[in-house]
Amino acid sequence: MIASMKITEDYWTGFNIEQSDIEFIYNLLLEKATPIKSEELLKALVTYRIEEEAARLQESANSRGAIYLPKDDFNKGDNLVFPAFSMQKGKVTAVRSGFNPEYEDLKVIEVKMETGDTHSFAANLPDHPLNQAIEIDENDPNRNPEAVIAQHGALLKTRLSEALKSQDDLVKIAGNWFPRSLLVDIGVGYLNLAEAVLEEANGGPLSIVELMKQVELEADENDKLMEFSFDLALQDDKRFDEVGPAGETLWFLHDMEPDDVKQCPIFLKYTPREYSCEGLDKYLELFEGTLYDEFETWDSPHANGDEISVSLIYPHWRSGTLPLSNSLREFFPTAHEAPRVNFTFVDELTGDRFGGWVVRPFNYIYGLADWYKEHEIMPGSVLKVKKSKNPGEIIICFDKSRQNKEWLKTVLIGSDQGIVFAMLKHNINADFNERMAVAIPDVAAVDEIWKNKVYEKEPITKTILRITRELAKLNPQGQVHAQELYAAINVVRRCPPSLILYHLLNEASISHLGDLYFHFSEKEA
Repeated sequence: MIASMKITEDYWTGFNIEQSDIEFIYNLLLEKATPIKSEELLKALVTYRIEEEAARLQESANSRGAIYLPKDDFNKGDNLVFPAFSMQKGKVTAVRSGFNPEYEDLKVIEVKMETGDTHSFAANLPDHPLNQAIEIDENDPNRNPEAVIAQHGALLKTRLSEALKSQDDLVKIAGNWFPRSLLVDIGVGYLNLAEAVLEEANGGPLSIVELMKQVELEADENDKLMEFSFDLALQDDKRFDEVGPAGETLWFLHDMEPDDVKQCPIFLKYTPREYSCEGLDKYLELFEGTLYDEFETWDSPHANGDEISVSLIYPHWRSGTLPLSNSLREFFPTAHEAPRVNFTFVDELTGDRFGGWVVRPFNYIYGLADWYKEHEIMPGSVLKVKKSKNPGEIIICFDKSRQNKEWLKTVLIGSDQGIVFAMLKHNINADFNERMAVAIPDVAAVDEIWKNKVYEKEPITKTILRITRELAKLNPQGQVHAQELYAAINVVRRCPPSLILYHLLNEASISHLGDLYFHFSEKEA
């Protein structure tokens, strides 16, 4: 019987990067003499580890003693190892002649195993498949690099990335690695020229190839090595910002990036508060479509293939942004490390193209303020985001409203900066979410509330009760819908829906009527 040599599942789940792995990667980079992507390094490392582990298993098997092979001749007293018996040891206690017309010199050995059992085995039997004591199981998924990466890729990538980052001489740009000591030294003069070129290009973005061409930086031999060296020099200079999506390196002049790309707008700032999220998911799922919030791990399940609709809340409308929630993250370009990613919006209606930014540290998409103004978009409008066939482009559009005027919840700000809601008629242009639509006649007055942190300074419970009271006045039964409350509260302070739900379900003056409907009791309040 032949023993199959396998790599166990535990080998990959307990995978850790060792010094020999670092040396292997370093030698690979030296051999290729060109930057290599993280994915390629991982595949090469997994292949190397498989070969190393297979060799170790073979060596371990051999170290236990002479392996029993039927082709060999044995003597009484010989100690053997038997692969078919899980590498058990045994001692030959007798040798006799066997009988088989096909094998004239066949012998039979009696072996006492270390367990005490006695077995008979053939000996002096040449040209037989059993003479291969240990075979490699070609169907073992733990020996297949593609299968290993498919099963354990996330863990292995994390371990590899952490190990490579700890190596001072290895540098990474746009997912590519290379030894720092082998890079070409880029003089400050070329960096100054790059700054001038980007200024002429309104800040960028420009690819490294285009920048090298503009500053007349030519490679003597290895173009990729020169590009990587220039990339690193730009990365180490605070004047420049790498803004390309994963797999592409694009450069922008940091000083010419929009302020709300470099820092979070006040309307999107949220101070996390401790509260229990247990049991809230079933209520969040009741929110009526197109609701996406960057502060929620839960996401609305209404994404449809290459298109997604988003109901706009006031903070994003005022900031000219969209939430980078879990679902929208799939639509917009991302990056390996760059905190900001530049891309192009395309207006489906007009064909106009304009710059957009994925601001990864704060989870929002910037660049729509002028577009909102041009198309008379309002808080509560339903926008459509579509994937484009062209890389680096996102299509933005909306459906025209069927009516020119609609009764909408309208925000009125008093001289004391108190907020009142009234139902008034307004001109509308885009289709909207009825529960989330809010008209803002005096944007400057609302801006003052945010600037002075009028509602941010008070406990969130007080804000929720204040806005709940106002909305209840608009309903003859004094009922308030959680989705309406979410949109209304976010007119004066940033707050995710789960926090609002938590207080609605736990506030004595508010009764839950079922679904997302709540009743406010002025007496209890």
